[in-house]
Amino acid sequence: MNQPSSSAVFLGFPASSPAGRSIVAGRETRPDFPRDWFEFVDPADPTHYFSIDLTWVESTWSCRFGTPECMGVDADQPVAGCCTHGAYLADEVDRDNLYNAVAELPAELWQHRPAGVDEFYQAADPVALEPWLEWDEGDLKTTLVDGACIFANRAAAPSGPGCALHQWAVAQGKPVVGSKPEVCWQVPFSRVDEWEERPDGAEVLRTTIGEYDRRQWGGGGEDFDWWCTSAPACHTGATPVWQSMKAELTALIGDGPYAVLADHCAARQALPPSARAQHPASVQASNL
Repeated sequence: MNQPSSSAVFLGFPASSPAGRSIVAGRETRPDFPRDWFEFVDPADPTHYFSIDLTWVESTWSCRFGTPECMGVDADQPVAGCCTHGAYLADEVDRDNLYNAVAELPAELWQHRPAGVDEFYQAADPVALEPWLEWDEGDLKTTLVDGACIFANRAAAPSGPGCALHQWAVAQGKPVVGSKPEVCWQVPFSRVDEWEERPDGAEVLRTTIGEYDRRQWGGGGEDFDWWCTSAPACHTGATPVWQSMKAELTALIGDGPYAVLADHCAARQALPPSARAQHPASVQASNL
């Protein structure tokens, strides 16, 4: 009986792909490994279920954008991190939040601030397209400058490389949620909402929160030269994601569900490591 190629199964991606090469080089861990999941019901809504990837939220990942540890999805411009495609806006609320954030963003913190921003706000034309946005097949996204998002500062910026909106929010003590496009603060979380029928015939909503790994990008994810969620270099912190990204998780699932999750994760901290399915990138980072 013919067996599948060992390299494809072993790596999770074709060995010839950028993903496969990054794993072989030791920059990333393989995507397929045991995970622990936590299912519970929203304390305020018995028809809303949550499934949370504990292995991910208990990992020690943290964003390294703007640091040497971030190798970027495109090896030709690592300083741009994962911001090489621009950010697609989720809805009008997302657009309004970005509009308000840019209105407060100091010019000196935004390296690629386009001409006409001040005039745009002064004109207050309700039909004018924001100078930092463009249409892409019916969807609004942030425009690109030199192959990366217009808000992605590079090494020559006074504030250094990184997202101008993120740098400004952190400097001002503002929440990152709402200060930059939704897709940007949600990564590295994936969220899927699906209606399903319970065996008793009731319709319930299931929200699944997991790791935004390469596969979440679709078939193109394996073409990134590097991706951070599986990179040990991005798991060297001491604080688990459920604590370090409390604001983002709360925005994704709500205060009540977050409290349930936090209580569960706090109780699990007393368990020996062997009793929990740990993220291999976090394990490898702890042994560095």
